[in-house]
Amino acid sequence: MQINWNTNIKEALDRTEFMAISTVAEDESWVCPVQFSYDEKLNLYFKSMPNSRHIQEIKINPKVSIAIFSTDRLPSGDVIGIQLEGTATILTSRDNVEIAAKYHYRRSKPGTDYMTRIDEHLGSDALWNFAKVTPTEVWYFNSGLFDEEAQGRQKVPLGSLKIEL
Repeated sequence: MQINWNTNIKEALDRTEFMAISTVAEDESWVCPVQFSYDEKLNLYFKSMPNSRHIQEIKINPKVSIAIFSTDRLPSGDVIGIQLEGTATILTSRDNVEIAAKYHYRRSKPGTDYMTRIDEHLGSDALWNFAKVTPTEVWYFNSGLFDEEAQGRQKVPLGSLKIEL
């Protein structure tokens, strides 16, 4: 079976604005829902308050796990989504925050001039920090495409991914 990864991954991403991110520090895990955006290579961007537990844990251990799925089933009754492991980085430079803001505001508040929002995400007094998650391993699940033997999912070849925005 030939799978169009770009189309399938985009469909899963576009079904929801939220992802569950899992962090670990001091042998304790924490899961938090956050609003996300993405780029062509499936780098994920989110913003959160600097003192939030998941941001603090990313500073200690940047390895994260993420689940992206909608609780709404497809018309066929099937469920689709993405599970991934990656490395999270808190963005502090103007250039990196500008990139994150471009993707974030394009998705969450279309029509917003993201350039006017950069400064509010910079510096020690910022109310919100942007973070970027670079995926290291991605799995796509689709109960209509993959059988139980494949556990309803397949590993995504990251190198060839180019998601249309």
